[in-house]
Amino acid sequence: MTKRQTPLNDVTIRNLPSPPSGERQYPDGKVAGMGVRVNAGGVKSFYLKFRYRGEYVRMHLGRYPVTTLQKARAKAMAALVMLAEGKDPRRPDDGEGQTFADALAEFVESYCKRHNRASTAAETERLLRTYFLDAWEKRTIDSITRADVADAIEPMMKRGTHAAARHAFAAVRKFFNWQVEQGRLAMSPCAGMKPPAKASQRDRVLSDDELKAIWQAAEAQGFPFGRITQLLMLTAQRRTEVSSMMWVELDLAANTWTIPGERTKNGKPHVVPLTAAAVSVIERIPRTSSVYVFPARGMPGQPYTGWSKGKRMLDDAAGLHDWTLHDLRRTAATGMAKCGVAPHVVERILNHVSGTFAGVAGVYNRFQYGPEMRAALETWERHLLGLTGEQGGKNPPMPYLERERTARSPWAATTSSPASRRVPKP
Repeated sequence: MTKRQTPLNDVTIRNLPSPPSGERQYPDGKVAGMGVRVNAGGVKSFYLKFRYRGEYVRMHLGRYPVTTLQKARAKAMAALVMLAEGKDPRRPDDGEGQTFADALAEFVESYCKRHNRASTAAETERLLRTYFLDAWEKRTIDSITRADVADAIEPMMKRGTHAAARHAFAAVRKFFNWQVEQGRLAMSPCAGMKPPAKASQRDRVLSDDELKAIWQAAEAQGFPFGRITQLLMLTAQRRTEVSSMMWVELDLAANTWTIPGERTKNGKPHVVPLTAAAVSVIERIPRTSSVYVFPARGMPGQPYTGWSKGKRMLDDAAGLHDWTLHDLRRTAATGMAKCGVAPHVVERILNHVSGTFAGVAGVYNRFQYGPEMRAALETWERHLLGLTGEQGGKNPPMPYLERERTARSPWAATTSSPASRRVPKP
């Protein structure tokens, strides 16, 4: 005999735990097929599962608590009524087309989260919401024209943010192509349109004076964007990997940061050695109840999102504008190479699977080069801090291999330091 589900209520929804990874679903005992799903970031969303024309569908009903339980149930009941009448609940007025807002939510749930990595799905959703939602929110998708797409992209081109325009166009083109595949549109408004700008291979390497100005501006700016920038400079990792850093990934006793495979570009877990300066940056970050080290403002269940504003403030403080955050990663790699770090060690720090780790060589060479990576990052750290004349530059930490000979752990001489402990759970 099947056990009857207990209906959801606000108290139970508020107290639903977050899974360590992925998402977990909690069905509602009142409306058939409806429930709440909770992801690892603590985001809670209502859904409705049903079968339409032989296909199982999960329809997004809204995010809690912006969408209340009562409103979600009302949406679910209205959808079930449409389903009973032979209509697709995802298409208001049965054929007049979804609104862009509803179609966007369905696209993210039914396509992006199923076929893309979590970081890619999140970035696609961000682009669509940032550059198209305000103008098209209540428009039906079949009313959006090629001219509308061009009008949305043109302001980015005029501002000179050509990379943003190119990425936004790619996201909206993917969105409309999926609508065509699903039979919602006869033709995409992006059909026949060329990308607004050609992708260019950047080779910008920052000078020492520029690095000094950026570091000092980041130090003055502080949390969150300044600290993100400093960790980008010290670790040479990607901006989405640093901004989505979770407290549970940090082990400050071992001075390491483990990025899980679902958040890396190549899908492989990556252990990043943390230098003394990187640990110092992390220790000065205020701890909140969020699982993220850099939570989004007002949304603790999501990672940092204020890129444009944070970069603009940093640029003004540093007096530099012709650079990108990714240039920091390229500059670190170039700087380590100039300091004599072997190419395969630099590639391992960057978590690349090309070059010396491509093909058969990558399959058989499983050695992770942990000590060499740490020594390389400490060399880069000494160079960075030496530019600013900070204590780390005047009295650089011992290289990793020498420290291993003189102490059992990197923090054996300072056991009272907070860095000698694993980051505690909130």
